[in-house]
Formats: sequence, structure tokens, C-alpha cells
Amino acid sequence: MTEYSEKQLQIMDTALKLFSEKGYDKTSIRDIAHAADVNVAMVSYYFGSKEKLLEALFKNHFSFITTTLESILYEKESSAFEKVERIIDVFIDTLFSRQKFNQLMMRESSVLNEGPLFDMILEMKTKNRKLVERAVKSGQRLGVFRKDVSVVFLSSVMIGSVNQMLANCRYEARSAKLEGESKEAFKRERIEILRVHLKRMFIAYLTYDSNK
Repeated sequence: MTEYSEKQLQIMDTALKLFSEKGYDKTSIRDIAHAADVNVAMVSYYFGSKEKLLEALFKNHFSFITTTLESILYEKESSAFEKVERIIDVFIDTLFSRQKFNQLMMRESSVLNEGPLFDMILEMKTKNRKLVERAVKSGQRLGVFRKDVSVVFLSSVMIGSVNQMLANCRYEARSAKLEGESKEAFKRERIEILRVHLKRMFIAYLTYDSNK
């Protein structure tokens, strides 16, 4: 996992905020430098270009998830069920705590068809999916999980469910005229309900055999 200096992280946080609010194309290096209270030369020195800064944001995010998933897989005292539940927690907590990045990733992923960033996202998503597959295969070897399990399906349902919940919370909170801490508390409450639901649903999917 790449280590970034405090100043680099400050610039990255500022860029993330602007990219998620204004869009990548409508945000300039000058905008980022001004908002981060640094000069343009410093941004260029650390990242080289706006494209490389965006790549750094994505790399930092995916590396965090990869490192966390790997730590779960290497836990010797956790059962296959506990590992799956921990993985669900990782994705839910990451999507919830990094909502600005998630907005950015969804926007950029929908328009990217090729190029270095597209290749990097594909590589990192594939790597993280393989880590989830390892957790599932471990349960299959132990005979506690079904053999005909689709990890792609699990990942899509999990990420799609959290994104949909967050999107709905946004509109429901506005309808209820919730602001500040009340709005965040409302989101957390809904996410906790979803967390329980997803764990029950995934464990059922991993273990239920309709042929029996």
C-alpha cells in the first residue's frame, strides 16, 4: 500500500471533494490548488497531472480494501461464516464512510471504456473479487458452503444494495427535512438494518441447497 504524506493526503481529500461535487472534467488543477491552499506547482510536483491525481485517489481507496480483506482471510481463529460477515462489514462500512469517493467512482466508471485508469480499476476490482472468492472457497472446502455460488452475484447484490439504500436515504432525509447529525443518524440506522438483512441473505444463499 502506497504511503502518502500529510500534504499529499490533504490535496487528495480536496480533489475528491471537488471531483465528487463538480465532476472531474469541470475541476481544474488550479481549482484544487486554491481549495487546498497550496500552489499549482506543488500539486504538479506530487502527482504530475490531474489524471495521475485521480489515479492516486482510486489506488488509495482500493489498496485500503485489499489490505483489509487480506487481513480477514489470514485470521486463523475465524470461521468461514465469520469471515463472510466481516467482508460484508468491510464493504458496507467503506461505502458508507467514503460516500464522496463512491459517487466519484460510479460517475467515472460509467464513462470510462479504456485507458490507464480503466485498466487499473479493472485490475483492482478483479483482485478484490478474487479475495472474496478465496473466503467462499475456504467455506466450500470445509463443506459448509454450497459449491454453485456466484461471487460476482454476491458482490453486485451487496454493493448495489448499499448504493440504493444511500440514494434512498438522501431523498427520504430531505423529505423528512433532516439535517446535520439527524440526517447522518438516519442513514446509519438504515444501513444497520441493511447490514443484518444482507448477512442473513448471504449466509442463506451460501448454505441453502434447493435440491435437498
